[in-house]
Amino acid sequence: MRKNIQVAKWFFILFSFIVLHCNAQQMNSPYSVYGIGVSDNNVYNRTSGMGGAGLATKSSVFLINNNPAGISGLIRNYYLFNASVSARFATYSGTPMNSTNSINRDAWLKGLSMSLKMFNFWGSSIGFNQYTNVSYKYTGKQYIEGAYNSLDAVYDGNGGLNDFYWTNAIAVNKHLSFGVKASYIGGSVNQNTTIENPSSSTTLLTKQQDYYSGFKFEYGAIWSYKIGKKWDLSLGAVFSPQSKLNAERSLDILENDVSIIDDKYISTRTEYLPMSYGAGVTIGHKEKTIFSADYKHEYWSDLNVINSGWRLVNSDRIAAGIQHSWFAKTWGGLQYEKRFVQAGIISNHSNLQVKSEQINGFAFTLGYGGSLKNSLLYTLAAEIGNRGTTVNGLIKENYFQLTIGLSYRDFLYTRGRRYD
Repeated sequence: MRKNIQVAKWFFILFSFIVLHCNAQQMNSPYSVYGIGVSDNNVYNRTSGMGGAGLATKSSVFLINNNPAGISGLIRNYYLFNASVSARFATYSGTPMNSTNSINRDAWLKGLSMSLKMFNFWGSSIGFNQYTNVSYKYTGKQYIEGAYNSLDAVYDGNGGLNDFYWTNAIAVNKHLSFGVKASYIGGSVNQNTTIENPSSSTTLLTKQQDYYSGFKFEYGAIWSYKIGKKWDLSLGAVFSPQSKLNAERSLDILENDVSIIDDKYISTRTEYLPMSYGAGVTIGHKEKTIFSADYKHEYWSDLNVINSGWRLVNSDRIAAGIQHSWFAKTWGGLQYEKRFVQAGIISNHSNLQVKSEQINGFAFTLGYGGSLKNSLLYTLAAEIGNRGTTVNGLIKENYFQLTIGLSYRDFLYTRGRRYD
């Protein structure tokens, strides 16, 4: 028990350092200038190396929460702490890019969670993930009212929305599970405009902040069945109804660092997150090799978000992956997973259309993981892909992303039972 406490202590010291380091970084996504930012549709858990395919997948020792019903697979009396961090290297091409802004490196904390299963039929998890991210910077011209000339301006944005969730799953029997994820979506989207007037030696800084808050629910189900002695089949489905976001806008204006307008309330409005659904299948062979495939669709077009040069459209995400595991036996003769390898693909038609071009992406993934100690699990996932296009003066991104996940597991109590 003392050894497990020491492992847990070092686990949280490590991730406290990572969180502080990652929060000091800036994500750079040119398409996050639109709306509430770029939606983060990736999955940061055990399935990351499989393209995030896992709507029909459960695990007894890893948190797989692609489907709210998935956490019902955890071992009874079992708790699990999880943290995920991603580092990204990207290169950009297109007319707006040059040698000074075509390369970017960044890192970010993607999520933290705690999961618990106290009874055979019920599992629960709380945590947060990134929902959208905003980070951009570009230069342009700002025309001054009443004047015939324009001044150079720098536009930069930051922020994004986070998903704070509580998930509960119930196993009806050994074949069927249901789950509900209740989320509070909150955060801010911040845009700064800096205008310098050389003739008067003045700098005008305008800070516009949009604060968003609202609740979102997702419902899921997983049905599993054993086909003979060697094969397993699981089918999964998720559904989320349209949900409402309250938005408030405030404004700050500074001239040469002197406040002219201080956090002035401007307006309140209502925005929406779309209805969505998804379905997945997982096929397993001897509990060593599994293949998973998912499809997810979001109805952004129904929200009628149309602006000058861009609009929100329906999005589709297809992911598929394969995993193979190697097992070993404890001194007591019980079998446990020693390590695993994964591979996958992702095809993503995003919810953003700019200059009549939908911003699409495609990626390959590789994954590896296993146990560092009896109580400490790790996953490594690499993603190589691209997003966007250079057509119509747009920007294309080629990227490499590395995700590291750590999980600490232990039992709350055993009621006299022995676990190896």
